[in-house]
Amino acid sequence: MNRTTRFFWIAWVAVIGASLVGVAAPVSSRYVDVEVEAFRAWGFLGLGAWETLDARFLSMDIARLDPLDQTRLEEIVSGCSSGVWNDRGSCPALSAVRYTFQRHYAVEPVLGSAYRVTLTNRTTGLLGVVLAIDGLNTNGSAQVTGTAKDRKWLLLPGQTVRITGWQVSSDEALQFRFATPSQAHSSLDALRGSIRVYVYLADPRGDAAKGTGAGAVIDQPTVVIPFASATSLPIDVVDLNYARRSVSLGILCEETDGTGIRISTVVAGTIAELRGLQAGDVVTYANGVPINTCSDLAAYVATRNAGDRVVLKVHRADAVFLLTLELEE
Repeated sequence: MNRTTRFFWIAWVAVIGASLVGVAAPVSSRYVDVEVEAFRAWGFLGLGAWETLDARFLSMDIARLDPLDQTRLEEIVSGCSSGVWNDRGSCPALSAVRYTFQRHYAVEPVLGSAYRVTLTNRTTGLLGVVLAIDGLNTNGSAQVTGTAKDRKWLLLPGQTVRITGWQVSSDEALQFRFATPSQAHSSLDALRGSIRVYVYLADPRGDAAKGTGAGAVIDQPTVVIPFASATSLPIDVVDLNYARRSVSLGILCEETDGTGIRISTVVAGTIAELRGLQAGDVVTYANGVPINTCSDLAAYVATRNAGDRVVLKVHRADAVFLLTLELEE
């Protein structure tokens, strides 16, 4: 009997991309450029390179300013026009504000890899920027409210900074890493898988408020310095979603003439690669359920949720062993 080979993504919804990382331009808004980079390691010496993740545009939301913010801006712009406030950076930017924008993008995570977010101030004025990873503020690790009360990184005109982790104290940070749900730093399930940048323009009147200079982000102690936001809500939001929203083991399989299914490909950057599955391995059980076709495994995985653990019985050469994998999004 001729063996029929069939290939499956073991997932509810699956799309095979040409590459997980590649050369890509930063995401640009009117005020900031945002770039997400993953670290690709080479060998055992910790060597590697940072590679930009491609951001796929999804949608953009445009809304009118909050009425209270509209009133505040009108007062500020009036003062700018009359010369009461003489801020060559903030005044022109504030005069051009009519709406708020929220841009939505999707990026593919590289499971297990460290990553960082690069921010560039595109304006000639001071910006207050909140970078939220999985719903937590990278400046202090508190839950983000989405208002001017959130602690901000301050970006000078034209400044570029690279933020590599949650700044949990003045001289300590926790590295960003694409992780499975149970290993995520954030406990906010609904927000896990999100990278959000909230942008605030400076109020030239200089009301007392606080921010943190981003010139010494992560690798040096930070300094709290004054910053006043012209609005209570962000005028621009860049949202990059890295949750796959599908439950996956990250393998391609083929059926055998006997018991079990054979792994034909292990997809780079997935939980399967992270846990050491190899092409040629034969899987016969998943959590005690017999697996004899690729459809059997796909159907079983479809009953699970992200974060669930699946114990596979794996046959490799002369060895038989159990391997536990946590389903990723």
